[in-house]
Amino acid sequence: MNIYIETYGCAANQSDSEIMAGLLSKAGFDIVHNIELADIIIINTCVVKGTTERKILFRIKELAEKNKKLIIAGCMPETELDKIRKITDASVIGTDSTKILSVVRRVLNNEHVIEIGTKSEKVCLPKIMANPVRDIVQISEGCLSLCSFCLTRMARKNLFSYSPEKILREINEAHSSGVKEFWLTSQDCGCYGFDIGTTITNLLKKITTEVRGKYRIRVGMMNPQHILNQLNELVEIYKDAHIFKFLHIPVQSGSDSILKDMKRGYSVNDFLHTIKRFRQKIPDITLWTDVIVGYPTETDDDFSKTASLIKKIMPDYTNISRFTPRPHTKAAGLKQLPSETKKQRSRAMTELVNKICLNQNRKWVGKECEILIDEYNRHHRTWIGRTAFYKQVVVKANEKSNRKFHLGDWLNVKITDAAQTHLVGEVI
Repeated sequence: MNIYIETYGCAANQSDSEIMAGLLSKAGFDIVHNIELADIIIINTCVVKGTTERKILFRIKELAEKNKKLIIAGCMPETELDKIRKITDASVIGTDSTKILSVVRRVLNNEHVIEIGTKSEKVCLPKIMANPVRDIVQISEGCLSLCSFCLTRMARKNLFSYSPEKILREINEAHSSGVKEFWLTSQDCGCYGFDIGTTITNLLKKITTEVRGKYRIRVGMMNPQHILNQLNELVEIYKDAHIFKFLHIPVQSGSDSILKDMKRGYSVNDFLHTIKRFRQKIPDITLWTDVIVGYPTETDDDFSKTASLIKKIMPDYTNISRFTPRPHTKAAGLKQLPSETKKQRSRAMTELVNKICLNQNRKWVGKECEILIDEYNRHHRTWIGRTAFYKQVVVKANEKSNRKFHLGDWLNVKITDAAQTHLVGEVI
């Protein structure tokens, strides 16, 4: 039987699809990339943004019209089952990707399956990785926050941290098989371990101490309130050569009033203090943040404070979300701002952050760096690597030297140019 898996959303969703593919392949199913060859279609869904949800609902409608068995997976079955039911009576599985084999077998037995509300550890499982040198390692699921706008919290629910020993074993085994880049992923890496008596700092110490060899770790998003009490230790472990000098801390707003309305659990000063401590010890650390514009209670002054904060911290990348109310959340019940107001603020913020991104990247021109090749762009015939600071570097193959590059190669390059989204380098 052929199975086609289509994935939307975050790195955790990508990992869930890799796990589903691995479990099904191990059981004898064939994973195909051509939907027309599939006997069963699995669509792994996301609900974080209204625009994404609408796109997925349209896609589900398209897939439901095909003469194939359909399974809806991921966050949408956990939170929006009623919307799915208006389109199709397909079987569903929530965020517990470990249950996929049982669901598929039952669907093939013509059962109508609803498998939601369960959780299992997602480490040391079979995977079919999209990238042979990159392992997306889920370290926990759920979070400890109660943000007024977030639907993902309702899908993934309360924090469930996975065993440090199992995480360590997966990384060791994957590294032994050639993996050189590890993404530690969850809904909030900052609160990892709080439910089992440990921390992300302790996990990083364990990995960097016990996993030998050359590799790099990308630590996923961490909310500010959960890293304040471990800040000094976390900064110190970040100095380790195995860890990308990359920090993803969402601020969402530069106004304390809006942060309070959002129920974020920290202040602007808490965020600034965190950034300051990291930059004191690792001056060139790459900073990513997230901003929501057009929250229902956001005034022009609140928006100006957010813009001022972005100018002050000069992040290397800012993910901008135009607020859209998510069902079942507290913010959805508030009076919404006019669409035009949200559009104007989104445009202004985008213009600002694009300039900052380009200026931040230009600082690297002329520098020499070691990169890990982790992607190949067939269309442009370019290799893509990451510096120790997680800066993306595009390298063209040097046809004159006849040197062949491979995924997983470590290359020394000189940065010759900078764009808004990446650097350009040539091999030294």
